[in-house]
Amino acid sequence: MAVTDNRRYQVWVHGWSAVSCAGDSAATAAACASGHCRLRDDPHHGWCGQVPGLADQGPGRTLALACQAASGLDLRALSTGEQEPWPMIAVCPSKGDSAALLAADRLHPHAVTEALPGAFPLRLARALGLRLIQPLATVAACSTGLYGIINAADHIDRCGGVALAGAVDASLQGLLLAGFDRMGVRCSQAPQAFAGHPTGFAPAEGAGLLVLSTQPGPWRLVGGVRLGDASHPTECQDRAVLRQCLERLWSLVPEPDLIIPHATGTRNGDAFEQAGLDDGPWAKAPRWLCKPAIGHCLGASGAVELAAALNSSAQRLWKISLGFGGHVAAVALQRG
Repeated sequence: MAVTDNRRYQVWVHGWSAVSCAGDSAATAAACASGHCRLRDDPHHGWCGQVPGLADQGPGRTLALACQAASGLDLRALSTGEQEPWPMIAVCPSKGDSAALLAADRLHPHAVTEALPGAFPLRLARALGLRLIQPLATVAACSTGLYGIINAADHIDRCGGVALAGAVDASLQGLLLAGFDRMGVRCSQAPQAFAGHPTGFAPAEGAGLLVLSTQPGPWRLVGGVRLGDASHPTECQDRAVLRQCLERLWSLVPEPDLIIPHATGTRNGDAFEQAGLDDGPWAKAPRWLCKPAIGHCLGASGAVELAAALNSSAQRLWKISLGFGGHVAAVALQRG
């Protein structure tokens, strides 16, 4: 168990955008707040969430999702010519561009390299017409979105500048879905979370992006928490880790009026997280359970759900992500 950073940030959120099966960040927020399920029971893939209206159904879909989310942002602050520090792009798919990798002709080295997670910030910068940028690739399973945002905030807090941070995921592919089926974590009915009878989750795709800088904006990113739970190879089990995370969030932004848990709907994950959230001064804070409405956007889930929550009426909020393999990440924000 280790906290990698305990500092408060002087970092603000200037813009945010998301795409999910519910639509843009405002539509995603409406679905999450109401609990209105926007998933579908696909005859081939089962319960899942696919972003509607996206023309690219092939290897370019991951990049297209990120660009669609970016189209909802004012990115002029990232086009700063040769002024240093250069803008940072901290947007990554946790598994890389898996569709591009599967489509690579005989796993050609160049195609494989382009499909890896580390290549994505540069690919996104090219697509957005950004010439001079600092790429930052972050991979932390289902905590990738929050880890990317926290890592970008670390850099901005030390060095200044501006960043585009978040994550994207387009993993509705047979190989991945078969793996989740084999693990027994997918739902066979409309998913629920923190329910008496765990259902499992519905895999979904999406992208969530935030524009961060040191200039005051609508929301302040007060701080982030990154922890590691090494008690199990695939899940979080050490309740002291979650307790430390929640206590740290309370010290950053006490008395939140909205908490967005990870809340996948799986038996072990929900029991672990709900026990921590129900035991402490934060227990009475309202919660959004997003995944029954928009599905589990995997590596992008933290960024998508956070971008949605920034559309809420909350003044102080927490977002928590729990990643496969013991990645724990959380952020605390308050209105500027």
